[in-house]
Amino acid sequence: MLLTTRPKHLRFMGGAAVFPGGATSRADQDSRWEALSARSPQDAARALGMDDPEAALGAFVSALREAFEEVGFLLADGARELLQRADAEDPGRFLDRCEALGIRLRTDLLSPAGRWVTPLGAPVRFDVHFFVAQAAADWAPRPDPREVERCWWSRPADALADLGAGRLMMAPPTIEMLQRLDGHRSVADMEGSLREAPVGASGGLISVRLSPLVHVVLAPNPGIMTGPGTNTYIVGSGPTCVIDPAVDDRHYLDALFAAAGDVAAVLVTHRHSDHVGGVRGVVERARCEVRAFGSADAGGVAPNPLGDGDVVSFGGGSLVALHTPGHASDHVSFHLESAASLFAGDNILGEGTAVIAPPDGNMRAYIDSLRRLRDLSIDRIYPGHFRPLDGGRAVIDGYLDHRERRRAAVLEAVRAGAATPAEIVAAVYVDTPAHLHPVAALQVVSMLELLSQERLVSRAGERWFPTVVD
Repeated sequence: MLLTTRPKHLRFMGGAAVFPGGATSRADQDSRWEALSARSPQDAARALGMDDPEAALGAFVSALREAFEEVGFLLADGARELLQRADAEDPGRFLDRCEALGIRLRTDLLSPAGRWVTPLGAPVRFDVHFFVAQAAADWAPRPDPREVERCWWSRPADALADLGAGRLMMAPPTIEMLQRLDGHRSVADMEGSLREAPVGASGGLISVRLSPLVHVVLAPNPGIMTGPGTNTYIVGSGPTCVIDPAVDDRHYLDALFAAAGDVAAVLVTHRHSDHVGGVRGVVERARCEVRAFGSADAGGVAPNPLGDGDVVSFGGGSLVALHTPGHASDHVSFHLESAASLFAGDNILGEGTAVIAPPDGNMRAYIDSLRRLRDLSIDRIYPGHFRPLDGGRAVIDGYLDHRERRRAAVLEAVRAGAATPAEIVAAVYVDTPAHLHPVAALQVVSMLELLSQERLVSRAGERWFPTVVD
């Protein structure tokens, strides 16, 4: 398979190993593609199990257009040698050029390989189709450095081994696709297997090693606040620590214990339900202790309370518990000093930013926690949701910069006359979909409370105003 690494500076999936691809545009779904495609819209819809034929064919078209733009791969008949990579950067121009040159895309040579859809309302949302196509034996990729940091050929098993050794980072959809494609001896075998598999959302249970000491099981709890699901981490070589068992689901717990072996302790980053739903199930099987900040029950189990700076040992090393409130008042992060790694819970996410929701969430405490984490030796961050991140200090600097820009924007909106959280959201979150405005409003309230502590805004009932200094 051809894998690529996205440049680290890209906002979405920066630094991750991915397959070539990109976003579908309106021009990819233009009706003119019916005459320029070897596969009809109706056939595309049947192949993908979709109700919209033009949108279905658009997925095939965008897959080929993006692969051509990123690595120079194109399946087409006609004067394809006259088509320039730059033509693919603009989907409308790509359509016009294919039409003018009489180029017909060989969409029939793409085999659907699965689909991943994050839940409606998730802060970072995607609906991605995967395709398999065979490249000619003499074809060599020509990566676009703006889109691709590097590219290489790999067997699925080798890519998963590189992931397990900590040499690669991947998002859950890529991992699941690698697991699905592993074990085939040829492209023909792979395509035959894919034809037998049901079309539709994949998103199966993922259990994979991320480094010599870290294994992740993705909980089957996708949602508006969890994205693809909660990451449950197994740390150590035995006995192990299990961080944030998320749900009480038999298949999930079976996968957890298959990877964890002898469990010494359950560690809880915070008591939100999507991080403690499986605590009792793990404890009942393993007869182990639970460690969490404070003495309140965690997932229905009384913990052995953790204090700031406490050390938890496991087979092969130890974790330092750090009280890092902000997302939640009981939030702790776990520092694996020997590997310069951090288990960040919900203070840092693999995509997007953490939600700070009053009254338990506190923006001042959150920013202070980020500044504390910034001073640690951290190369890799394992977040509570989505994918791991490399470059700890740079990631945290980005988070701090984002919050400072939001602070300035909220203060400017209040000074311009926006007085309620809804009015401020409309002024500040102009690029955020309307269905996420209630989540944005929570962020605004937490930022207003911070500005109030700084004596820059004042509250009267449900309305906020700039503080008047005599």
